[in-house]
Amino acid sequence: MKTVSGWKDLEPYGILPLTGEACGLMYRILCDVTGPGAAVFRKCFGLARASALGEAWNRGTAETPHVGSVMLSRESLVPLGIFALLENGCREVYVLNGNVIGLEADDPPDALNTMCRVYQAECSRRFSYGGTAGDRNVHRMSGRTE
Repeated sequence: MKTVSGWKDLEPYGILPLTGEACGLMYRILCDVTGPGAAVFRKCFGLARASALGEAWNRGTAETPHVGSVMLSRESLVPLGIFALLENGCREVYVLNGNVIGLEADDPPDALNTMCRVYQAECSRRFSYGGTAGDRNVHRMSGRTE
């Protein structure tokens, strides 16, 4: 089981929060992204692979260089968490009281029920790649997915 309940939880997936002071509205959080983080960001927001990002603020490391930056509203944590977990091995994802819970193939069958008891919440929606084209559906008339 994997969870995302705050911005630091997105770091293993390549979305690295830097500061909230970069936004003149004090609404968005400046984040650097690595290659995998950029892929999660683009998939979440339906952007093409070559979509431009802001210039990275930090270099990162030789193994995981930062490839760009984005300004993200606090409300984008949940959708980014959903896609980060689905893109990194979770077979299905749930949101419980604002916490994103990803179930992995080797989790026990009662893991979700246990999490519902822990968070004192009911599951309202299951997220998984079940579209006719993975994370997208095929347009019936044109056959397009993008």
